Amino acid sequence: MRVAPESGLPIRPGPSAFRLSLATSVWARPFVATRARIPAAVTLLIVLTYLFSGVIGHDPWKQDEAYTFGMVLHILDTGDWVVPTLAGQPFMEKPPLFYIVAALAASALSDWLSLHDGARLAGTFFIGTGLFFTAAAARRLYGIAAMARSVLIMIGCFGMLVHAHEMITDTALFAGFAVAIFGLAQATTNRIRGGIALGTGVGIGFMAKGLVEPAMLGLACILLPLISPLWRTRLYAKVLGIASLAALPWLLIWPTALYLRNPDAFAAWFWVNNFGRFSGTANLGADTEPWYYTRTLLWFAFPALPLAALSLWQRFRSGSLRSDPGTLLLATIASSMLIVLATAATARSLYALPLLIPLSLLAGEAINNLPARVLRSASLVAALLFLLLSLLVWAVWITGVWQGHPPDVVILRDYLPREFPFRFQFGFFISAVFCTGLWAYSWLCRRSAIIAPLRWAAGMTMVWGVAMSLLLPWIDHAKSFRAPFSTIAALIPVRECVAALGLGEPQRGMLHYFAGIVTSAVNNPDDSSCDYFLVQTNKSRDRDRAAPPGWSPIWSGARAGEKQEHFTVYARNELIEASALIEDFGSVGLPFSIADQ
Repeated sequence: MRVAPESGLPIRPGPSAFRLSLATSVWARPFVATRARIPAAVTLLIVLTYLFSGVIGHDPWKQDEAYTFGMVLHILDTGDWVVPTLAGQPFMEKPPLFYIVAALAASALSDWLSLHDGARLAGTFFIGTGLFFTAAAARRLYGIAAMARSVLIMIGCFGMLVHAHEMITDTALFAGFAVAIFGLAQATTNRIRGGIALGTGVGIGFMAKGLVEPAMLGLACILLPLISPLWRTRLYAKVLGIASLAALPWLLIWPTALYLRNPDAFAAWFWVNNFGRFSGTANLGADTEPWYYTRTLLWFAFPALPLAALSLWQRFRSGSLRSDPGTLLLATIASSMLIVLATAATARSLYALPLLIPLSLLAGEAINNLPARVLRSASLVAALLFLLLSLLVWAVWITGVWQGHPPDVVILRDYLPREFPFRFQFGFFISAVFCTGLWAYSWLCRRSAIIAPLRWAAGMTMVWGVAMSLLLPWIDHAKSFRAPFSTIAALIPVRECVAALGLGEPQRGMLHYFAGIVTSAVNNPDDSSCDYFLVQTNKSRDRDRAAPPGWSPIWSGARAGEKQEHFTVYARNELIEASALIEDFGSVGLPFSIADQ
């Protein structure tokens, strides 16, 4: 014990001394060290939880997942990666990079996961790759502190939430853009690294969705030297030359193999699904609307969009915009993306997914300059919003488990079926508790510069993780084709010829997967020699269509909770009469019974 030299009395430690001794005691050191590492550790944990939540444990869902897995299934069955094929028919909408990677993942993980779950992890791989190179670009442009801010803002965007967890080719396009932007971020300092990354990113994007990424980044690369002398250098020209060489194998190998195998399929992909889709002459994809992306980005890119706009305004106001090559680069890339998207004849919010990369990079820089009181207020708003949503999900699940059936919630009534047996599943419960605990743990970060984006991303992860744990079986029951198509498989003998009318691409892929049925499209049932005929109709348009002459319905149904899409299976009258005659003699093993009619 310390004593005062004048009086010889013991010195009592004051509050500050007590805190110091507490912090340096043996038992407290792990806690103090943990608090010091909380921002980095929690950030990584949030990103990993975000990436894997809701990825495993459900069937391919309508719309995009269903037909995407149909192409993956073709590669798994045949090993043919050159001609993308859906249920026996070439489907030349996109190049095969995502399908190849998804097939490899599904095959490698087939001992532990179902094929569709393994294939969906390919999307997780591409999104993770995109986040990694986004962080690398942030470090190159704005410093190491910007890495976490940009990534957290990105995964906090509403538009990222669903698409980042889907089995879709746009995840590979997202990764390609991130790699290419990282390459351009290196273009002013390292021509080899920058050129290789830029060319590789362009090649990945090209092999994911065709000419859209080369068009967007090509426009940006042309505009940069026109906008600023900072990009009118020999180094930049050398970067573009190296990038061209790096992209060349990606741009040539598969198109050449496709052309040599099937020139008609090559023409359908190159001319129809690239130029024809963009110009609208092919009549493919969803039609665009005036100012579609202007309205969509307000929610899709929130909170990255307003923060990116703030970043540009701060640079412009300070007069440093024209002298900052990084900010000019990101603004030019974002503008080039918007120009191409706005001039295309088709529009979907999904197409704006890569736009979140430059917006999040700009936003990560802007948030560093916001006042502390603004960040605290944003954190509190995020806490209330996401806690309320999470509690709502917990309440729905608890009520459902208690009742044994879904509760009557108005906002869910039009999307999820009322007929579903709710059961307590321990694994999903633990997952939801973990996501909730992770959000609560993020509040231990009190003095970090990334406090607002960290808590926002943690809240988004919590809501998504809780919903995709507790409600996943119910959602899967509504969005999966397994139940109706398994019923159809029980009615129709294996390898029986089935004609189809109005059957969409997702439905064809899932019918092949769940029922093993590959249909032949016809305009009239009598145009085919098949004994079975499957019709997909729309309730608001043509569900009450009369049975075609010479055919009788043997089954009619839809997905659980589906209010528009409907399926009807017909059999030839001769087959039904023959089956009835055989039944009279007591035979068994019929494809269907008269009672099914």
